[in-house]
Amino acid sequence: MNHIIDVNNLSKSFGSNTVLIDLSFKIEEGSVVGILGANGAGKTTLLQCLIGMLKSDVGDITILGDKCPNFSVNTKHNIGYVGQEADLLNWMKVNQIIDYTKQFYNHWNDDMVEQLLEDWDLSKQQKISKLSVGQRQKLAIILAVAPQPKILILDEPVASLDPTTRRKFIKTLIDMNLDNGQTILFSTHITSDLERVAAEVLLLKQGRCFFQGDIDDLKEQVVRLHISSKRPIDAQLPITGILTADINGQHASITVKNVKDINIDQLAEEIDADITIESLSLEDIFVELHS
Repeated sequence: MNHIIDVNNLSKSFGSNTVLIDLSFKIEEGSVVGILGANGAGKTTLLQCLIGMLKSDVGDITILGDKCPNFSVNTKHNIGYVGQEADLLNWMKVNQIIDYTKQFYNHWNDDMVEQLLEDWDLSKQQKISKLSVGQRQKLAIILAVAPQPKILILDEPVASLDPTTRRKFIKTLIDMNLDNGQTILFSTHITSDLERVAAEVLLLKQGRCFFQGDIDDLKEQVVRLHISSKRPIDAQLPITGILTADINGQHASITVKNVKDINIDQLAEEIDADITIESLSLEDIFVELHS
């Protein structure tokens, strides 16, 4: 298995505020991975550490075989990054910044640029200072994808886009992954967007990795147990990995971190109750995790 990104024991603090705590994960080449987490979970800090914009306190990051931040020119050319706020040269026009950026790369897909400009209603003659927030984000995305890097790292890439443009951009990401095998790592808090694009999720909670793997595996692990008993249910249930619990007399709804750690039949016999399992959507899991 070829890991294009390898992160080991990554931690990052700002003064007394610890943002990332002992993160370790690997990203396989050609995969599409969504980083999901609430505001303040550490998504932006993680992505900025990956590309060397921020220096980690502890841990190692390897991308395309190079240790961060000592990336070779080739590795730098093969990492496309778009932050939450588009950092563009306001005095230029759209066509000027495209021509300017193109000079730094050995490869540039002019056809893709033209198509995205048309799809996203961006005029080459528009001055960047006059663009809306959403238009600036579109332009930043075009500049990042045009060199067709091996890795795209995107921080909340569709947050400023309208729903129609979001869908078009998501389709573009899918096409790039299918056509070119690009590895795509993007942060979001919009679960529906993540499910449309990614097969894998890296779920952050308060700077720690709660889960990394296939979305389907996450849904199989995190479930809600509905318990119905003939007598009042004890608040101290013998269940491991409880995320949330709603106990009301003889009935209870319990969301658990990993149902595979629980012997349901044994539990039902132990507490003399009927137990049914409810599968949860990714959005349900996200809400339960941050309740």
